[in-house]
Amino acid sequence: MIHLEDKGWMPEERLLLGSRLKPGPVDAVLTIPSFGKIAFEWETGNISSSHRALNKMLLGIMNKVLVAGFLAVPSRKLYSYLTDRIGNFSEIEPYFPIWKYFNINGALYIIEVEHDAISKDVPQISKGTDGRALV
Repeated sequence: MIHLEDKGWMPEERLLLGSRLKPGPVDAVLTIPSFGKIAFEWETGNISSSHRALNKMLLGIMNKVLVAGFLAVPSRKLYSYLTDRIGNFSEIEPYFPIWKYFNINGALYIIEVEHDAISKDVPQISKGTDGRALV
């Protein structure tokens, strides 16, 4: 987050999306003058969290609050090394036709993150049952 802030991103920004209830903040937002706002979310929760993040960004694009949104999710292979039940690319991929259905003036991207290698020399992080668990 410090690196993103140094590059002009605003962490944990709440967006006014036109709904009467304000959804939770976006992990990071970059405002580009004369272009608009870009949202970036990375998945640390379960598949429901992935849907909420994508729907929040889609609503932002539909209401012209955002010009683009990005969600970074782990691959299925990386998933097995993370906390239990984290949303991942294989789980969200069957829903792509829903988001493709919307005719929006903007872009919504899902980025699949993969690990480079596995080492038995590096201690594994303990797994838990939620997105931020350390034990």
